[in-house]
Amino acid sequence: MTGAARRVVLAGLPAPLYEAALGYLGDVLRECQLVLVGQGRGGEDDPDLVALAEGLVPDLEELRDVFARAENTQVDGHRRLEVDLRPSDAATLAHLHLQLGQLRFVERHGGVLLPTDPEVANLLAWVRDEAAEQLAGRMPRTYRVV
Repeated sequence: MTGAARRVVLAGLPAPLYEAALGYLGDVLRECQLVLVGQGRGGEDDPDLVALAEGLVPDLEELRDVFARAENTQVDGHRRLEVDLRPSDAATLAHLHLQLGQLRFVERHGGVLLPTDPEVANLLAWVRDEAAEQLAGRMPRTYRVV
């Protein structure tokens, strides 16, 4: 999925929640990297967890790059990000969202150590939806805590 980049605005993100989401994504990336590095080094590898880690790492790295290039301002405890995204970025966000859902399932069954804060999951789902809808032509909306 290719196409011209459009400016996407993510406004009204509570700064502590935004920081928590970035921390969570960084933790997931590190845990996935550890899973991949640990393959075949004693113990039994969980093939489902390895496959999930293999899929998550490139999407998380791409999302990290998106956040790094965004214009990021903070006013009254809320973040506003502006970044040029392509339709393929929205596809990456959607794929990442599905994989994070799978990770939460694995987490519930003791396969990973990091818990998912429901507020962080809601924020990440909003980012996915907001980016896709703005790329389709809708005007930006401010984040609302659900």
